[in-house]
Formats: sequence, structure tokens, C-alpha cells
Amino acid sequence: MFYDVHSHIDLVEEENVSKIINEAKEKNVGEIISCSTSFISNKKNLLLSKKYEEIKPALGLYPLDLVELNEEELNKAFNYFEENKKNIFAIGEVGLDYKYCKTTAEQEKQTNYFKKFIELSNSIKKPLIIHSRYAQSQVLKILEKKDASKVLLHSFVDSKKLMKQAIDHNYYISVGLSAINFKEVRENLVNFPIEKLLFETDSPIRFNGEKSHPSKIIDIAKKVSEIKNINIIDIEKQQEKNYDLLFH
Repeated sequence: MFYDVHSHIDLVEEENVSKIINEAKEKNVGEIISCSTSFISNKKNLLLSKKYEEIKPALGLYPLDLVELNEEELNKAFNYFEENKKNIFAIGEVGLDYKYCKTTAEQEKQTNYFKKFIELSNSIKKPLIIHSRYAQSQVLKILEKKDASKVLLHSFVDSKKLMKQAIDHNYYISVGLSAINFKEVRENLVNFPIEKLLFETDSPIRFNGEKSHPSKIIDIAKKVSEIKNINIIDIEKQQEKNYDLLFH
């Protein structure tokens, strides 16, 4: 069985969710982690997970959304996470995004609350699903300093050096359709151990003009099988093991 470890099913039209799940199951994708970004998506992902057993809810706040919230709103969000900790499959999508940060104050706010998410992860023993655009080295330093134990670095495939640092700390990395579309990503995956690799679609994001859906996981798996010259059956078995080790 395969898994989509980073998607946003809450952004899919309600009438299409069942179709997307069935298409994924036909491609041997058994579970889909739907990551949250805001108050609304946290609630929606929890509702979806109760309706569809294949959807696993990751609760959190996207760093760019987080900076728009005041202290009262942020406290309310963290209270909500505590209240629902038994229903949380993972904490995400959380982390840092320095590409669109306007000020140093916003970066500091992101950093402070990223640390709080790590503390929450350690407390309730749920893995982190981490966004790190233009802040990959900063994310690794914070994770190490805060002694994060269960970590998935979303789409963390742009630097061999940083990928090596990630596995040195026993973190997992997820790769998506960029493995199909970008030569540099494929080159970075050649020597990366499959024991630390998981697959994602970031659906319903668009690639080459088409919406990505969890059924595309099989295309990513086939490309990784080709890149690393490993039988697809062995890739599947390793995915099952990696998923179980990180999320269970």
C-alpha cells in the first residue's frame, strides 16, 4: 500500500472527495493525510476524517496564516489543538516561510510559534509535518535545539547538503511531483535512502496545469523506482514501513 503524506483535501469540492478517495484506492493509495492551514481547515479536516476513514487529519497553522492572527486567536487555536489531541493524526502544516515574510518581526513570530508546535508534538507524541520555504537551514536548527523527535519535512528536496543533515537527525523527507518534473530533484534523490523517504501530492495544487490528486502517488513511486533502480514492490514495502514508524 502507498500513502499520501501531505495533501489538502479540505480544499477539494465536497462532491468530489469520494471520487478522489476511490481513485486513490484504485491506485493502491490507502491513506491520505490532509494538512490544515487555518481555523477553518482544522475544523474541516477533522470533519472529513470522521466521514472518511481514509483521510487522516493533520492540525496546525500555516506560517503565513499564523502571522495574521493576534495573540488571543493563537491561544484559541492552541487550546483547540489540546482539546482535539486524541483526534490528531499529525501536526501540520507548520513551520517557517521566509519567502513572503515582510518584516523581521513576522519571522520572529513564526519562529516563536513554530517552537510551540514542536513542544506540542513532543507533548502529545504526534509527528510534525513541516513547511520550510526559504528557511530550511533555520528549520533544522530549531528542530535540533527543541529536540523534535517525529519529523516529516514536506518537499525538502532542493539541497543534498540539507537533506543529509535531515537524515543525520533521523527526520523523514517527502517528495512529490517535483520528482517527475525537475531534473535537480531527481539527482538529489539518487543517493537519498528510501528508508527516510515518503511520498506526497500537496493536492489539489496544480502541476503542469493539472490538479494533483492522491492517485498521483503511484506516478511518484514509479519515478523513484526508476531513479533509484529499485523494484516498485520494494519501494511499496519500504513506504509501508516508513509510514508505520513515523505515524504509529
